[in-house]
Amino acid sequence: MNEDKILKINKRSFITVCAILVAFMIAVYIMTFFVEKGMYVELIPGAGLEYQFIGGTGYSFWRFLGSPLLVFLSEDGLSVLVIGLFILILGGAFNVIQKTKGIQSIISYLISRFKTKKYLLMYIIILAFMLLGSLFGIFEESVTLLPIIVILALSLGWDTFTGLGMCLLATGFGFSTAITNPFSIGLATEQMGLRVVEGIWFRIIIFIILYLLLCLFMTIHVKKIEKKPESSPTYESDREKFAKLNMEENFSSYNRRILKTYTLFFVWVLAAIIASSIIPALQGYSIPVIAISFLIGIFVCGLAIGEKFAHIGKMFLSGVGSIAPAIVMIALAASIKFILQDSQIMGTIIKQIVNWFSGSSPILGILFIYLIILLIQFFIGSASAKVILIIPIISIIATDLGISQNIALLAFIFGDGFTDLIYPTNPVLLIALGISSFSYTKWVKKTFLLQLIVLGLTVGFLILGYFLGY
Repeated sequence: MNEDKILKINKRSFITVCAILVAFMIAVYIMTFFVEKGMYVELIPGAGLEYQFIGGTGYSFWRFLGSPLLVFLSEDGLSVLVIGLFILILGGAFNVIQKTKGIQSIISYLISRFKTKKYLLMYIIILAFMLLGSLFGIFEESVTLLPIIVILALSLGWDTFTGLGMCLLATGFGFSTAITNPFSIGLATEQMGLRVVEGIWFRIIIFIILYLLLCLFMTIHVKKIEKKPESSPTYESDREKFAKLNMEENFSSYNRRILKTYTLFFVWVLAAIIASSIIPALQGYSIPVIAISFLIGIFVCGLAIGEKFAHIGKMFLSGVGSIAPAIVMIALAASIKFILQDSQIMGTIIKQIVNWFSGSSPILGILFIYLIILLIQFFIGSASAKVILIIPIISIIATDLGISQNIALLAFIFGDGFTDLIYPTNPVLLIALGISSFSYTKWVKKTFLLQLIVLGLTVGFLILGYFLGY
């Protein structure tokens, strides 16, 4: 594995993440012997989901061992496979971009334009990624631009975490403060009988407050590392990256032909991202559409700047090899949900939580709905999958406790989004950290306080919304 690739899985991060995921798999396997089987089914068409007790405990040890492979044969198998192929294509594409000096040209141009306005550039990038998440439901797709943002941060004298913050954190915050996100707002409002624009004013206010919070958080961080570079959690590794990429020399000038070619390439990719988010026929195929856009676009760009097809293919395959370990992490993360569903204990866990809070006051009910989403999110990361399973349940709970459907929806949005940035069962987080060579433990340590503040704020927004009659 060549050390100068910008998209690769750090060995130490890979081992740490895999160990954490295997520990969770073992914990869930043990749980199957203490939780009786049950599931939510639609007993009467159109009447909603009802819990059906099955009985019995335990789970096959051999299915547990084989779960990382069996998951590819499950209902989520195609999705897991597509995400894996998507990441491999990204690895190949970004290796081609780097080797043909595309990264150098883009970063050099941005530095020349914003050298004296670094903070303004950071705020613009954060806003752009937050809007992509909030308006179009983009999260996984942000990984496509992460390598460039990380290198931009390093070239501006900051660190890897700054790049992760401007891209991954920003997109996650946007997804979690959804204004028109089709994958959470769109699907959930349809299930709850609401309109997308209903209550949008409150969601816009929340978006602005969270944007300001993230800008403040990132400003504090970059000022700290500017004053004391050694305080960065990746100080040593960032120095190595800086030296290997030869940034001082490489980013002092840029090739206009290459810059224009790759600028058009990223415009093409961004158009594919937005199109797959707003065109109904493409919404279920966003990852394949973007992957194909990358695959076609990168070969066209390589040929346009004078590279031979065979050489482009060689660079592409070299990049694929560097990112290949990500497939193992994705399979392990997906195995946790697979074991829960295959052992038929997921429904019983949800039912038990619902029973604990039945008859609560409206305020406790709001917090309870939020808690349900936070817990289920650990095992089911997909917003669309949770809409089918959870929205009918929390909608009924909200009605029973005198809570508006808009408040229940807001709790769903918060619980569905922010946890993507902390739960180790989210494959996008693991992949983003892996390709950035930023360990999961460092990530938790660095973002834990921010996550606590966000948790407090979101609880406050939910309670405030109730008293405002939202």
